[in-house]
Amino acid sequence: MRTTLMPGGLAIFLAMHAGAGLAADPPADASFSPRATHRTLEPRVVVNSGRLDWVAHPRDLTPWVTLSPLDDRSASRARKVKYHAPLNGDPTRGKHLAGEWCAVCHVFPGDDWPGSPGTPLTHYGRFRYEDAKVFQQIFDARVYNPSTIMPPFGTHGLLPQQDIRDLVAYLQSLR
Repeated sequence: MRTTLMPGGLAIFLAMHAGAGLAADPPADASFSPRATHRTLEPRVVVNSGRLDWVAHPRDLTPWVTLSPLDDRSASRARKVKYHAPLNGDPTRGKHLAGEWCAVCHVFPGDDWPGSPGTPLTHYGRFRYEDAKVFQQIFDARVYNPSTIMPPFGTHGLLPQQDIRDLVAYLQSLR
């Protein structure tokens, strides 16, 4: 059973769109604390308790617009990225990254996590999408779907391009 919620989950602190910078603070209902190491908080499931603890997130996500209806900061535009082949991704490393960044929203093989707002990815490789399309989807899904709640991992610098390549290699291996 998964015991933590990772970045990219449904929590209100979720970085959705790059904001105007640190000039404007996050909305009052966002999960942040000026006392936290990086200001941003993330939930951790307290096993068998039905509750969450809020702990310091390893990065400051406050520059980005949140899912909060009170957040009126401006958002960046979707960013199309130029993909350069070959993929050169490591599916083993990609599996680890998927558990860290993607498993809150998506179901993967062997998961016993009951719910997911994202598409199940258990057999993603069977669709045989081009690597460039999958890379773009992870880099900034808003290029394909402006209404997505998937964070633009590349546009926001949450994941470097090699990590995205590793994720693509993992997803393409899921048959």
